[in-house]
Amino acid sequence: MVQRSAVKLAHDVERLQAEVANLVAERNLLHQSLHLQERDRQLVAFEIHDGIIQEMTAALMFLESAGLSASFASPEAKELHERGVRVLQEALHEARRLIRGLIPIELDEHGLAASLERLVAKFRSDQGLEIDYRAEVSLDRLVPAAELIVLRIVQESLNNVWKHSQNNRAAVRLVQDNDELEVTVSDEGVGFSLADAPKSRYGLAGIRERARLLGGTATITSEPGRGTRVVVRFSYRELRVPPALVHRGPQPVPEQLSECNRQ
Repeated sequence: MVQRSAVKLAHDVERLQAEVANLVAERNLLHQSLHLQERDRQLVAFEIHDGIIQEMTAALMFLESAGLSASFASPEAKELHERGVRVLQEALHEARRLIRGLIPIELDEHGLAASLERLVAKFRSDQGLEIDYRAEVSLDRLVPAAELIVLRIVQESLNNVWKHSQNNRAAVRLVQDNDELEVTVSDEGVGFSLADAPKSRYGLAGIRERARLLGGTATITSEPGRGTRVVVRFSYRELRVPPALVHRGPQPVPEQLSECNRQ
């Protein structure tokens, strides 16, 4: 009887060791996938900056220089030239904005709240936004894929504040409510009509899609003259790193997040 119990215990230990080894392997694969994803984003940013932006800048300089010495056949012709210069200037501005959105995000070893604080600080310094950031959470860590998705949602929301709100004030909240996390980004800007939002506003669709990858929802509310509010809610129970593994290494990748590593 004692021998059978010892054999069963040995088998249980082997099984647990195998499970831990699987967790280690899965987390290593996740980190590699995230690293490659962020590296690819950085390479795209370099390509835009060193290729498209440099060529557009040169074209703009040529157009502006030619305009200074050109004799236009009519006021309409001069207006067309000036309009072309303005369009090119706006395209350059948009390309530089895209680069900011492609810059890799760093995960802080102290968890999601610290990573968000770092992201907010970057927007304060780079874009000059006045952001009120508050985090009311007690959880330790989420799996890296989940933390990265939340950061991308907040990054896109703050980019929208900077580009569209015509106001430099915003608020970011991270609140833990039982088994749910709520992330809110709001501003006091000009707002817009959701019904009239152009289909080309892929940023809003991207926020909703990323929330879906978390198994949650994204609610976007806005009205002309009343600012914009983005609220993302999701259950973190399956996305949480077990406290025993926070300082030991690997954690599992939930099935609903596996898709984000293929994008």
